[in-house]
Amino acid sequence: MDTLYHVSPTPGLTVLKPSVTKYFGKPRQVCLTASLPMALMYGVKHFEYTYGYTRDGRIYYEEYFPNALEELYRGEAASLYTCSRRPDMEMTQIPNEYVTKSEVPVDAELPIPDVCEALLEQERLGALKIVRWDEMNEKSRRWVVRAEADTIREKGLLARPDDPFARYMQEKYPESWALATDGLPGEIEHNQC
Repeated sequence: MDTLYHVSPTPGLTVLKPSVTKYFGKPRQVCLTASLPMALMYGVKHFEYTYGYTRDGRIYYEEYFPNALEELYRGEAASLYTCSRRPDMEMTQIPNEYVTKSEVPVDAELPIPDVCEALLEQERLGALKIVRWDEMNEKSRRWVVRAEADTIREKGLLARPDDPFARYMQEKYPESWALATDGLPGEIEHNQC
């Protein structure tokens, strides 16, 4: 059987139980992945996971604001859980992602003392490309501003400025917040690494 990964800030799990994520609109399920770098990004619970895949199938993490990798992941501990792939697990449209509505027994747990260091190790190994904010061109940065402004509008965050997600967006994306408040809907062009 194939090994799948699940990373969580919660240690000591022996079974992964289906759950719902508040901000992503996914159904109650267990999410697993065949990609270790992808799993590591979920070692910290926050409001967005800015990763994607290049045309040739290589995973990348993109900083959507200056020093995002360090700010979100540095010093955060997590647990890497390995699980055996089962017939009831379905592959999603997201590369390497598997989901199931059933509980999943954990085969093994490995502590991760610092998720940022684990992601940087994946970069050193060539398994993950990290695109830092200061390496992005102006077109890509403008795309991020517009995309985040659209997210602010689509999630109705302007009407709920004290919501934790709204506070996060105001703090991390002030230019996007201003655009969402005052500007016209952003023109989103797809950004590819």
